[in-house]
Amino acid sequence: MRFQFLIKDKPKSSYRKGMQVAVVEGMWAMLLLTMLTGPFLTAYLLYLGANSKQIGIVLAIPALANLLQVVAAMYMQRLVNRKRAFIIFTSAHRLIGLSTGLIPFIFPKDLWLVTFIIIFLIYAVVNAFAGVIWPSLISDMVPNQVRGKYFGIRNVLTSAVNSTGLYITGVIIDAYPGAWGFNIMYAIAAVTVVMNIIYMTKYPNPHFEKSEGMKLGTFVLRPFRDRTFFKGLVFLTMWTLVVTMTHPFFSYVMLDVLRVPYATVANLVILQTITSMAGFYVCGLLSRRLSERALLIGSLPFLAAAALLWSTMNVLPQLLVLIMIYAFLGFGLGSYNQQIFIFMIGSSTKAERPIYIAVFSAITGIAGFIGPTVGGIVFEELKAYPLWLQEYGLFLMLGIILLILAVIVAPIIFRKPKNKL
Repeated sequence: MRFQFLIKDKPKSSYRKGMQVAVVEGMWAMLLLTMLTGPFLTAYLLYLGANSKQIGIVLAIPALANLLQVVAAMYMQRLVNRKRAFIIFTSAHRLIGLSTGLIPFIFPKDLWLVTFIIIFLIYAVVNAFAGVIWPSLISDMVPNQVRGKYFGIRNVLTSAVNSTGLYITGVIIDAYPGAWGFNIMYAIAAVTVVMNIIYMTKYPNPHFEKSEGMKLGTFVLRPFRDRTFFKGLVFLTMWTLVVTMTHPFFSYVMLDVLRVPYATVANLVILQTITSMAGFYVCGLLSRRLSERALLIGSLPFLAAAALLWSTMNVLPQLLVLIMIYAFLGFGLGSYNQQIFIFMIGSSTKAERPIYIAVFSAITGIAGFIGPTVGGIVFEELKAYPLWLQEYGLFLMLGIILLILAVIVAPIIFRKPKNKL
């Protein structure tokens, strides 16, 4: 895979300029999201006084907010300037997320958690709009014939930045426990917000093709009438429900049950990021030989294995097990996330693309809300039962379900339809 689109040549096409800007902007965005999501979000919530049930609710909020993406897709049909809307919503999203770092300075301790949840809800709602606008914009910037390769390269580079951010933040939080560590983290995040917004303004503004003349009802129902897309949507909703009861709680079990140090958790997530880069890279290489369906199906067993491997905790050294878990998780997520994006936009025309993205995000978002909420409740209830159920028992049961979905159900759902004679 060659990084040709990053080579400075003259003259440089508008396509190539936009693709280069999107890579650099993505690096700053990833560095910011590294600190505001994932294990450090869990760590910050524990610092604010959250339990597993409350962490589950917070982790479920973004998925619930994605229901608003259908509204966002309809709103896009009225847009005059798509780039300006992208800058407004995405900048607001970044600034609102950054503001959560001010909570301990402004509010009394008994209001820390409830204030965080309120701000995080607003953060997720704004992101629901940004989350429809950006895919529409970037897919118009990147020619269809190079999408797999381009997003593979972009994801590799942003993941490399993610690894660096994870390592530095983990070292900081371990070296300065409590308030000081998080204050430093948010100070660094403030710099990334500024740089991220600067590069957003450098995006091109390709022509936005709207669904002129299409009735609102027809526009909203179009994805549901696409049989291939709808079958995939139903399966991926089931998959999301089980996955979000599982993977988001890996950090919780390590930090609150196994008492793994922050730096070790950060290093494991770095491993996940490195192996996800391998997933991006492999998918990029194979994208011209295999269909996105085949690549998507191939990613699922890795995510099931990440849950199943927790069951080896009682026979193998803890650190070795965690290394294997995060290696499988990273590779699976790298290939899965890349193919999901291509799946969302693959069946649609430019005019229909926002509603396809919105419907996918909204429906899977319902499952994404239920999964962490139920998972958080279950983990809280498991405190009254033997410790092994919290450490690996629940992950084992959910992993078996994921494996069945991955190796039996998925090949049927994503089977290429036979050509009719």
